[in-house]
Amino acid sequence: MTPFSCVLVGNESLLVQCAKVLTGRGHRIVTVASRNSEVIAWATGAGIPVVAPGKGIEDRITADFDWLLSIANLSVLPEALLSRAAKGAVNFHDGPLPRYAGLNAPVWALMQGEARHGITWHLIEGGVDEGDIVEQALFDIAPDDTAFSLNARCYAAAIESFPFVVGALEAGIPGRRAQDLSQRTLCKRDDRPATAARLDFARPAEELAQLVRALDHGGYWNPLALPKIETAKGIFAVTSAEVMEGQGAPGKVLEAGDEPVIACGSGAVRLGGITCLGGLPESDVVAVGEVLPLPDPALTEAMAPLAPGEAGWRKALQGFAPAEVSARAQGQGITTRALTGVSAARAAAIIAAYAPGGWAYRGQATAAAQAAAPAYIAGWLPMAPKGESLGAIEASISDLMARAAQHPAYARDLIGRDPALMPLALPALGLSETGQRIEGTALCLVAGPEGLSLSADLSKLDEATLDLFAARIAHLAGAGDAPLADLDRIGAPERAVMDRLNATARNFDNQTISRLFEAQVARTPDAVALVFEGVSLTYAQLNARANKVAHVLQGLGIAPDTPVALCTRRSPDLLIGALGILKAGGAYVPMDPSYPADRLQHFLTDSGAPVIVTQSGLIDALPAHAAELLVLDTDTRLASAPETNPETGAAPENLAYLIYTSGSTGLPKGVMVEHRNVANFFAGMDDRIRHDPPGVWLAVTSLSFDISVLELFWTLSRGFKLVLTSDEDRMMVSGGSLPILDQKMDFSLFYWGNDDGPGPQKYELLLEGAKFADTHGFSAVWTPERHFHAFGGPYPNPSVTGAAVAAVTKNIGVRGGSCVAPLHHPLRIAEEWAVIDNLTNGRAGIGMASGWHPVDFVLRPENSVPNNKAAMLDTIEKVRALWRGEAVDFDHNGETRSLQSLPRPVSKELPIWLTTAGNPETWREAGRIGANVLTHLLGQSIDEVAEKIAIYHEALREVGRDPKDHIVTMMLHTYVARTRDLARETARGPMKSYLMSAAALLKQYAWAFPAFKKPKGTTNPMEIDLGTLSQDEVDGILDYAFNRYFEDSGLFGTVEDCLRRVEQLKRIGVGEIGCLIDYGIPTSQVLEGLWPLAEVLKRSNAPAQLAADDFSLAAQIQRHGVTHLQCTPSMARMLTGNDEARAALSQVKQLMVGGEALPGALAADLAGIIGGPVQNMYGPTETTIWSTTALSKGGEGVVGIGTPIANTTLHVLDDDQRPVPLGQEGELWIGGSGVTRGYWRREALTAERFVEIGGERLYRTGDLVRLRADGGVDFLGRADHQVKIRGYRIELGEIETQLDALPGVTQSVVMAREDQPGDVRLVAYVLGHADTAGLKAQLASVLPAHMVPSAVVRLESFPLTPNKKIDRKALPAPQAVVRAAPVAAPVAANAGDTQARIAAIWQKVLGVAEVKPSDNFFQLGGHSLLAVQAHREIREGLALPGLSITDVFRFPVLSALAGHIDGKLKPVTAASGATSGAAPVAEPAVEAEAARGRLDAMSKRRAMRAERLSKLG
Repeated sequence: MTPFSCVLVGNESLLVQCAKVLTGRGHRIVTVASRNSEVIAWATGAGIPVVAPGKGIEDRITADFDWLLSIANLSVLPEALLSRAAKGAVNFHDGPLPRYAGLNAPVWALMQGEARHGITWHLIEGGVDEGDIVEQALFDIAPDDTAFSLNARCYAAAIESFPFVVGALEAGIPGRRAQDLSQRTLCKRDDRPATAARLDFARPAEELAQLVRALDHGGYWNPLALPKIETAKGIFAVTSAEVMEGQGAPGKVLEAGDEPVIACGSGAVRLGGITCLGGLPESDVVAVGEVLPLPDPALTEAMAPLAPGEAGWRKALQGFAPAEVSARAQGQGITTRALTGVSAARAAAIIAAYAPGGWAYRGQATAAAQAAAPAYIAGWLPMAPKGESLGAIEASISDLMARAAQHPAYARDLIGRDPALMPLALPALGLSETGQRIEGTALCLVAGPEGLSLSADLSKLDEATLDLFAARIAHLAGAGDAPLADLDRIGAPERAVMDRLNATARNFDNQTISRLFEAQVARTPDAVALVFEGVSLTYAQLNARANKVAHVLQGLGIAPDTPVALCTRRSPDLLIGALGILKAGGAYVPMDPSYPADRLQHFLTDSGAPVIVTQSGLIDALPAHAAELLVLDTDTRLASAPETNPETGAAPENLAYLIYTSGSTGLPKGVMVEHRNVANFFAGMDDRIRHDPPGVWLAVTSLSFDISVLELFWTLSRGFKLVLTSDEDRMMVSGGSLPILDQKMDFSLFYWGNDDGPGPQKYELLLEGAKFADTHGFSAVWTPERHFHAFGGPYPNPSVTGAAVAAVTKNIGVRGGSCVAPLHHPLRIAEEWAVIDNLTNGRAGIGMASGWHPVDFVLRPENSVPNNKAAMLDTIEKVRALWRGEAVDFDHNGETRSLQSLPRPVSKELPIWLTTAGNPETWREAGRIGANVLTHLLGQSIDEVAEKIAIYHEALREVGRDPKDHIVTMMLHTYVARTRDLARETARGPMKSYLMSAAALLKQYAWAFPAFKKPKGTTNPMEIDLGTLSQDEVDGILDYAFNRYFEDSGLFGTVEDCLRRVEQLKRIGVGEIGCLIDYGIPTSQVLEGLWPLAEVLKRSNAPAQLAADDFSLAAQIQRHGVTHLQCTPSMARMLTGNDEARAALSQVKQLMVGGEALPGALAADLAGIIGGPVQNMYGPTETTIWSTTALSKGGEGVVGIGTPIANTTLHVLDDDQRPVPLGQEGELWIGGSGVTRGYWRREALTAERFVEIGGERLYRTGDLVRLRADGGVDFLGRADHQVKIRGYRIELGEIETQLDALPGVTQSVVMAREDQPGDVRLVAYVLGHADTAGLKAQLASVLPAHMVPSAVVRLESFPLTPNKKIDRKALPAPQAVVRAAPVAAPVAANAGDTQARIAAIWQKVLGVAEVKPSDNFFQLGGHSLLAVQAHREIREGLALPGLSITDVFRFPVLSALAGHIDGKLKPVTAASGATSGAAPVAEPAVEAEAARGRLDAMSKRRAMRAERLSKLG
């Protein structure tokens, strides 16, 4: 054998297998041509040159060679290359030549129902796949073969046969044989299955299954089509088809669900893996009995023109990135602006110069192509304008237009066929040459017979942005072909927006902080200025104490611009010390005693502070220093110092404070803030924060965080009462379970109704219950309307039973609950209820309903479904008018009669409730008509009701009504007993009977019952035939339903159980509970149960009692009536994540959130809690606290940073410090009176960050923003490696510097990750051999806690970008996030089980793979926000209502927390009959134990406070 040389061309791993055979037999591969990464990697590793295939390949292959082997290569090779093969060229073909020549042979063979297939190695000569056969292998097609499996078998056959091919080449191909071309069939690239591969159900089932298998490429690229069905809901693709037995008209749906069964010409098929044409899963696409249409033969002709252009559009879609337009929705409708003197391509190029990215294009050819088959053909094409000049961009657009004319569209299933593609949202920008805009685009250029226009969809984009782009087109229409970088892209309208934004000039009181405070002292000397736990100081007292400090400091030589270190715990001393320093003329330097000693040492050394103001308990913790000490709690000089305001040399231009922020070099840098900066900031806050009259401000921020200046000093210069939190309580959101203050809950009795026998006893419970309610504080009695139904039979008309109730009561309201309005004439309702209103002296009210049972409408057939809802709303309107004494027109035999009702009622307006449950639209309608709402928990959860209440309140506001003037009444089945078990067993039988009588409810619970096997073909619970259920199934479903209802949907159990339910309902906005009492429990028991129910009423509305030593945030808000609160988004999440804190927060009127980006969803949640917008605050320390603010009620994305405050300017600049156009990303520079002096003793850094541009001194923030046409500013991120976590500004470089200095670390990278939404953490990545756990401990000794990474990950190398920079985006998550299974309740009271279940919750919350008994929650990466989340999940998942948030902090180690729970808070076990997944409610004994646990949680803090208070005097 003589070795030969060869070139291999191909793009699949088959080439590698063949190459190994060649080299193994001693042959030489001189070059490989491939795009496949696996092939390239192998060849490179083997030292074989690699070139790219495609055009010009003959020039890239320069070596001489004997054979050219084309292996899994789908491209025709040029003759210039083939002719250089000294001995010839061989091609691998995946079909049994001469049949199935061309492309996709296995697919076509399967579609034709072939029994055998094969592969062929042939010489490349003559036409496509016509050369002599070198080797061929044939095999049987298996019954379950798909395109994917048959392709794989072809490759296997190729590998098995290739040694024979090599042998033939070695021998000179002695066995070559010519093809019989008379048997040749050719599969062309553009051939496609008929009718777009729609399944023709007139064909036999076997043929359809065959087609589906033929087009099943196993998730890989499918070059032909997806098999499809058409249903009433649209066109869908199918992945699998199984032949089934079945009969019916072709296309009839025999079974529905995720795998529907469809009748065929013979047999039936079960279809699986149903997706949209984009490849995303779909469900419930058919209904039983639906007949799917047969395909239209015209589809074949409609789809044929698309194939030639498919490869080009596929490539365009793979790299498509839609352009973004920075704008906000304005409303509804379309508005346009005419454009003149410019072509469509030029206008599009101009817009693209401002908004780079992909567009949607639609021309006449595209519109015509899509019109032939709209559901199958895409209606727009991806257009990506590119170029460095307007001319180049315009040329790229013109090229696209020309290509679209030749290849006008692509098949919609192209995206589903390519795994690299995902369904694309319609781009914001569109270009249409059809005369009609592209529906769904935000901004669309429209060219047509009437000229060119620019069209905006106001639901996506505001008119200001439309006008801006129209102006830009006019501005650059005549511009030449200069590079984009040289164009002046900012026209006059754009400059006007920027000028308006920065028109912030105003006068302000330019004095020092101390003078501003002293002025307020003079105005309100006796008002309370400061409250700290049990201590309060008036303005005069606080001023006097601060004056003493100031006089002593002046005696120590403190003068203007002198830094004075302030190191105290959070207490009155903090404020007294800071004010004293300011009054003395010095600048305070905050030194948080919780910071590491090395950091405090740097503060002292760098600032050169000659004096430290501190407390005796902190002296020993101070770093080494040579400064003098002023010890606030022991220094004897203070006692004799004057209380008068000192004379100070400080002027507005002197320093007020020197605050250190994280530094990229590893050392914090001091920012010098002057009094004038602060005075201007105060003026800015005057404009943005309501403060007249001043309120109560809860101060929670560390003095080391400059936003504390707003909390501490603006407040005290404006007359606020300042409530200061301690170090221990500053992050403690709640101290335990607190009732909600100032929120009344009404209780009423509801009847539905049980039949208690003949005669007076039938109504005994009604009348005796009403008498009880009348004398025990209940608000009303509701009686229903029921017809022709045994359950509720005693109540055919609520006005009759209402009159009976009116006769025996004096205080309570009498209400119809509900009156089925469509069954009555409006006059009759108004007259009957006016009688009740007179009997009760104005206590009547009606809940209106549209009707439940069809048989009811025999009373008024004309109002039957679907007319009943409209009839109800019409009746409500007329009854209200009649009640007010207005004349209402009625039809009388074709004539209009105007009538008024008698008797006249006592009340001026009739209170109306609209009865509703699950339909959000009915809730919205109730708001629109200004009705109250009557609802229940049958078929809906408390969380779902909360969402609907939000809809209701929004609808009320839309029509100018205040939700506080309206009420949501929740009807709940009720029974209160001594024990939970007694209540459960008393209610079980009657409730099961009730549920059995409500067929719709029973079907819903059957559907949710885990053991219930859903009948085939049913897609929703209402399709269940209850008659087909066995008695065992019915009993099981009823038990399941009762237990679910008992736990989740009623007012059951002990008084304590019921109080917890009441608090749940208060929190979501329910104002009244209608206690349904007559559902089958004996009358005597029900009446007995009214006594404990009255206790629930009493205690639900009793004033809240706060523990005297509970100083958590929730307690402080409630205790002091806090009106103003400032916090970071991280702290806001903590507050919203705790039920008690969330409830307390609802009392706050002004909420300021800043320090981090504010997610729109969080803003919406907060706005919903406080009942108004939150104020998003933004600003760096270097420009004095907050520079911009924005009011927000939330929305998608991140809340914008708003507009500049007084005397502040914003400038969005590019890298060359030039303004960028509106809507484009740039770096934010800030100017104005807030720009500070610079960095302490860091002249070079000051010069770098504080730059004079255009005659104004600006600070370079490093924040990336964009300015919108409406003047709003969007925050986009950082331009450097600085981040904000929980409000702290952190230079990642500072942490990296500390890491790099540690032994065993050769290089480090630190980044902020948000692997779970809302949970931003620092993660460090290191190279080297250092122990990662030890690194965290070492960092903790030199960095504050907020700068210590939650995880340290050791890597072998860092991923790099193409520019060889570290690719931070490619750094891996520290550990895969574990999605633990839900923790079921109840839980056994043994440590192992409790510990395991807490561990599972920690895994989920912390995103760690494993938690050991010795692990510490906070050392695993936990922080306060995650602790709140973990507390909530443990409390709910392990049924521990008494678990306090403090327990999580007191017992951070897993085994300790589990031991505490098992020892003191034994989890509550459900009653034996319970099968619900809901958390049971604790018995009184457990509640008492939980209370002791909460008291114990505060014991250490109580001792610390006692010691402090003794020193405060």
